[in-house]
Amino acid sequence: MKKIVFLFFLALLVNQTSQAQKVYAWMDAGLKGGYGLTGLLNSNLFDDKDYEHHLNGGYSIGGKVGLFFGLYNGITIDALYSGFNQKFDYLKSNTRYDHKISWNNIDLALLYRMQKDGVYVELGPQYSLVQKVKNNDPNDPNTDVTDYYNKNYLSGVFGIGGYLFNYETFTTMIGLRMGYGFGDMINADGKAAKYPTPNQVAQYSSKSTNAAFVQIMMEANFALGFYGKSSCSKRATIFSF
Repeated sequence: MKKIVFLFFLALLVNQTSQAQKVYAWMDAGLKGGYGLTGLLNSNLFDDKDYEHHLNGGYSIGGKVGLFFGLYNGITIDALYSGFNQKFDYLKSNTRYDHKISWNNIDLALLYRMQKDGVYVELGPQYSLVQKVKNNDPNDPNTDVTDYYNKNYLSGVFGIGGYLFNYETFTTMIGLRMGYGFGDMINADGKAAKYPTPNQVAQYSSKSTNAAFVQIMMEANFALGFYGKSSCSKRATIFSF
């Protein structure tokens, strides 16, 4: 869909604002959700021959507000509730056990976004507020291990995607989003208790434990309005769709 953003706004301006010639800024809001691979990265566990990592699924759901300057460049703010997982199995005393770690976040992302020719690219930081962490291990009686994890961590986020379809002021998008946590998820008490895997067979080493995800994201957006100048006016005006 060639130059879809430009044509989309041009059609609206022709119909509603007597052929406005210049758009300085515009705003949208929407709902979004995602599902994909999630996990915890710890080099000590990757080096432990008795531990095997499994592929794990996780979700995110919430909303977004976007403020764009000109037609193509802007910033978006996401507020998401996320549920992530990491599964292992490990060998201990000639018996193999399953171990699962689950955590829930409120994720707040501030991203630069460029949308042009039906494609978008986004990049920026995400601040995660850890709500709860659960541990499921037959050799560990602790199930709620939230107190062993830090209350927040910072991630870097990168995404790319494009438009599915649009109708008047409504658009839908789909894309791929990747994130990596820069902060260690385990706090001092957790390291003292040898988390995230206190039953690790190999010698424990206090390496950083970092969250990561790769998700397919979908958005449903509504255009709220724009700031522009029409052909019959010398001053810029705020318009609503």
